[in-house]
Order: sequence, then structure tokens, then C-alpha cells
Amino acid sequence: MKKDLKTKLISRKIKKPNPFLMFITMRLLGILNRKYKVKFNYDYDIKSLKDSPTILLASHASRLEFIYMIYGFKHNDINIVCGYQNIIKKGLYNLFIKLGVISKYLYQPDIVCMKNIMKVLKHNGTVGIFPEGIQSTSGSTHPINPATVQFIKKSKANIVVATSKGAYLATPRYTNDRKKGYIEINFSKVLTSDMLEKLSDEQIYKILIDKISYNDFEYNKVQRNKYIGKKPNAFGIDKILYKCPDCKSEYTLYTQDDTIVCKHCGLKIKVNEYYDLVKVKCNKLPTDIDKWYKWQRNCVKEEIISDSFELFLSGSICTLKTDKLRKSPKNREVLSIGRAILNNKGLNFIGKLNDEIVNFNFDAKTIYSLTVSTKGYLEFYAGNNYYMLIPEDKNQCLIKWTLASEEIHNLYDEKWRSACIDVYEYSKGDIYE
Repeated sequence: MKKDLKTKLISRKIKKPNPFLMFITMRLLGILNRKYKVKFNYDYDIKSLKDSPTILLASHASRLEFIYMIYGFKHNDINIVCGYQNIIKKGLYNLFIKLGVISKYLYQPDIVCMKNIMKVLKHNGTVGIFPEGIQSTSGSTHPINPATVQFIKKSKANIVVATSKGAYLATPRYTNDRKKGYIEINFSKVLTSDMLEKLSDEQIYKILIDKISYNDFEYNKVQRNKYIGKKPNAFGIDKILYKCPDCKSEYTLYTQDDTIVCKHCGLKIKVNEYYDLVKVKCNKLPTDIDKWYKWQRNCVKEEIISDSFELFLSGSICTLKTDKLRKSPKNREVLSIGRAILNNKGLNFIGKLNDEIVNFNFDAKTIYSLTVSTKGYLEFYAGNNYYMLIPEDKNQCLIKWTLASEEIHNLYDEKWRSACIDVYEYSKGDIYE
């Protein structure tokens, strides 16, 4: 029986990247990095890692992070770990296979992925991992699964951490507009096999969190670098900011040129070329965009405790077709059409397909995040299966779904809740200047 694309992807023997293809890739990445004027810093001799098992742990502030990280790391034989949904794409699937990309089911325990990584390291190879899983939503660090430490310790490899500064500001999650501005990537060799053997899991985790952590808005309050694109820096920000900090109304924010406006209370806050929030008309001014976003998370965290909490979305639930490669949206397989309901027990989708009732139920503990895709829908993994929630209203603001699903999962997962506490600053208090 012919294997589908998913089966072929996970069952194939992982090889080192095709040398010629990697040579071309690195040349192209070099051109892009010079164009973006990216600055690279190292606290170790790059040649010292040659012919020794090495893991690169890279921050994921920007959607272009792989361009900076792979080129800056200067290893032509690196096998990158990438989310399954980003590989099953026409124009990328075969290229990624030839580049030795290792697929991963995001947030889920993935034994096949771990085995493939260990095989690469066993042959003194190099593996690149983005431990946050997805690009940062608000310009600061996402949680890192504590299980990552157990895997790292078992690897007995050299551990290099790469962290960006300014990358989110150049390509913020809420818009496709590429801004011109300063980007810096710092590579640091933080752990060796000897250190991994001696240090406890808690010590290793603290070293990694301390080294990989970033906050681009805090960074630029000091550095004062300008970021200028074709569109104002406020454009699209209502995709991640849905709650007014003055009147507390939801889904009343919109952007007008370089200004965030609330149509309920008249709040007006300008976003300048430094990403400062500048008061035009408001009672209290949030300190920065990241703190505004995290304040929303705190609000949702209080809401989801109630058994009456529910969010509704009309549309369809889909997955990826795996019989052959197609361009989006033709690569989607519709599983049901109806309504999604999110509450503090989990996600339910009640609908029909071809006049037959087809419902889906997902327990809260199985879903780590209903992540807002840059394409305007929600995506998530349940087990080793990938799903999309496609809203009927293409302009619907979905970010509350992301925040709520993540905080609902935390009600049932103590370890993941602890990882979130390490980066989300729940107890920092007032968000206002």
C-alpha cells in the first residue's frame, strides 16, 4: 500500500543535509542577513565544535529566526527540527527532506523525533531546535517545556544557545510588514557534556531560561533603535490586543494609521518608530505592548476559572491532506462544519459533513494552545494529529482563544503551568506607567 506524506515523513531515515543544497542555502541566507544587516556575536570559537555532537537552542522571536540562526551558527551539516505542519507544504516538503529537516508534533511527546535527534548526535552531528515551538506573540519568551532538560541531559552534547535582540520588532507577529531596523544575534556555548553530567535538571533549566530569555520592548527602551516599514508600527496590532486598558471593553480596538483607537471610550495611543506607546487620549498608558498583552492573559486567567466561561466560533475544523502536496487552502481536508465551543473542560466542535453529524471533543489537558496562525485561523495539536479551526468570519479577532486555551490547559498540567510562570510574569502587578 502506498504510504501517505505523513508516514513517509516520520518513517524516513534522517540523513545529513545534502551538501550542495546546503551550500546554496547558506549562500542565500548570507545574502538575506547582509540585506537585513544582522550582527552576530559569539562567546566561543566556532571551530571548537567541529566533529562533536552539538545542540543549538534558538529563540523564536521572529518568523525569520531560522534565517538568522542557521546562517549565524556556521554549521553546514545542521539538522533543523521543524513543526510537522510547516513541512507538509507544496514547494517545501521535498526541499526540507533533502535538507535533513526533522519533523516534530508541537507540544506533544514525540518519540520518533527524539530518536531521530539522538541518531544525528550519535554520529557527531548538529541539531537545531526552537524550544519555544512557535514564534513569540508579543515580543518576549514563550514557555519552554521542562522535559527539554531531560532530553538535553541524555544527549551528552555541547549546548549552544542563540538569542535575538530586535528580531521581533523587525517582523512582529501581527503583521507581514518587514521593518528596517537593528537585529543582533548572540551565540553562547552554555553547557558541555561534562557539565550536563554534573548539574541537576533544575540547574540546567535555570541556565537555559536565563540565557534564552528575551523581551524586545524592554530591550529597545534602552537601545532606542528605530524600526520603520511600509506600514505604521501600529498596523495589525488589534490582532493581538483585543481589550481596552481604559474601559476594559473587548473587541473594540482598531488602528488608524499609527494610532490604536477604542471605538467604545475613545482611547487613542500612538505607536512610534521605537515601538513606544505614546499617550494621545487615555486615562492610563500601558508601559509597552508586551505588558499590555500579558495583562490580557491575566484577565483571561481569572475568567476561565468560572464554569460559565465559554467562547464560540462558527466555521470548520480541518486537517492537512496527506495523499499529495497542494497549495493552501486546497491542502485542507474539511472534517466538519459547525461551531466550536471552548470552556474550562476543553474544546468541542459540533457540526456536520455531507449531512451527517460529525462532532469532535478534545480534553483540556491534551491541548496546550489554540495558536493564532498568521493566516487568520487557529491551529493546534491533539496527540499526533494537527487541526485547524477556520472561522466563518475572516476578520474575527482570535487572540482570546489562544490565551484562554493556554490558561485552561494550565489548570490541569502543573509542570507546564510552572514553565508559564517562569516567563509570563503573572505577579508583576501594574502594567501602567
